[in-house]
Amino acid sequence: MGSVTNKPVNVAVVTYLSGRAAAPFGFPARNAAELMVEAINAGDELPEPYSSRGFAGRKLSLRVYDEGGSESDQVEQLQRIRADGADIVVGYAGSAIAMAIAPIAEELRLLTVIAGGGASQLFARQWDWVFRTQTTTTTDAVGAARYVAAQLGFCGLGFGGINQQYVWGTDSWREFRAALQVLQPDAQEVGGHFAPLYSGAVDTPIKILKEQGVQLVHSGNWGLDLFRLVEVARKAIPDARLLLVSGESGLHRLAKTIPEGTIIGGRGSHGLLAHDTELNRWFNACYRDRYEVAPIYPSYGVANALLGLKAAWDKAGATSATIDIASLLAGSTFEGVGSTISMARANGRQAVAEAVYGTVKRSPGGEIELTEIMRFRPSEVNPPDGMAGLEWIESRFGNR
Repeated sequence: MGSVTNKPVNVAVVTYLSGRAAAPFGFPARNAAELMVEAINAGDELPEPYSSRGFAGRKLSLRVYDEGGSESDQVEQLQRIRADGADIVVGYAGSAIAMAIAPIAEELRLLTVIAGGGASQLFARQWDWVFRTQTTTTTDAVGAARYVAAQLGFCGLGFGGINQQYVWGTDSWREFRAALQVLQPDAQEVGGHFAPLYSGAVDTPIKILKEQGVQLVHSGNWGLDLFRLVEVARKAIPDARLLLVSGESGLHRLAKTIPEGTIIGGRGSHGLLAHDTELNRWFNACYRDRYEVAPIYPSYGVANALLGLKAAWDKAGATSATIDIASLLAGSTFEGVGSTISMARANGRQAVAEAVYGTVKRSPGGEIELTEIMRFRPSEVNPPDGMAGLEWIESRFGNR
């Protein structure tokens, strides 16, 4: 028994270390992994209920892998990660990558926790070894639509979309459009547009939406595509409001240019949208001290995945196998950095949490803050277990 207790838990974190997604998403996720692993190993650094050392006393050994490359590259890498001796895998910002590796993780019986990619389609089938401690496109889309209906509920709102041409962008737009049409039937869709990932190709869609008299532009864009959208839109359509589902991730870079009135989401209670808890204050202070910048939601995603695993492992005990950890993580509720997370969907493998949106306001000195923050309970933005997000929305948020 002692030899098992002394053996580290090998943690593989997969995030972007190269390419265009590295700086805006990958490095913040990697930074959070390093910070959290060191704090967990040290013990007595994290607030309760996470102050005990390690995973049930076992130290963590961290190895970070690059998410860059194709889906097939990531499938091959996951097999290498298993061969390298990983006990658990955490990460994957990309929805398409997450969907590609999920069946392989299942075949390998490798406990894998998706900390980023939110496409609701990931749980179109049931998994035993694949979890997601982050919320889905459905949560983001319904929360965004509820916010718009509450804040911009005037007759005949002309709305359009500019999103990335892959599963995250298409799901985001499809579910938002459906939700807004249920909540605000007199809203007028003026067009949804898509561009290749990392292309920054927003000029033509913005021109078309301008010609159509758009008043609200929805976008799940992140990284380069988010930055380019804000840059072009603030000049080309200054009177239109932007609704940025992933906007929190780029607020620091966009602080001087993002228009007042922009609606910002952060994939839940993260960053400026997080609850003011002891755990969130600790995370922000330690992250800022170490990296000289505030954490963004990709950082929160990895931190929360590790906290969910710690809670399960502490309960299971040091000598437990990963199948025991999976059984305890399934259906659990734990305190995350920013909000409470409940593994309440998809046979206990999919998290539910609140959706939060706010509006950008600029102070006389040029500093930005988020105002008119609205929080939507998990029951308001998540379908019943076993019901697809779009099906739930189109049923007018029915309970079967």
